[in-house]
Amino acid sequence: MNEKKITINGNKVTFDYLFKKADELIGVKNTLDSSRDLIDLLNSVFSNGDDFSFKYFIQTGGLTRLELLLEDVSKRLETISNGICPDEQVEVVSNEK
Repeated sequence: MNEKKITINGNKVTFDYLFKKADELIGVKNTLDSSRDLIDLLNSVFSNGDDFSFKYFIQTGGLTRLELLLEDVSKRLETISNGICPDEQVEVVSNEK
């Protein structure tokens, strides 16, 4: 039976490496959840006609914080994607004896 040996930047892919990347993805998911919560809050405030709270959110930099959160998500996803992209050459290892 042949098995493929996958490497990333010349290093063998390990369980620990993949677990670390999965943990990083959970962190990105949590940031997305926070962003979605801010959007839900804005939607609720706006739908209820609460102009004061809506304007306060904007005037205190709420939209800027939301933009920064989403920009952070984009950068982190790109970094994780680059970190899990396997090398082009895959070594085939034979397990036959």
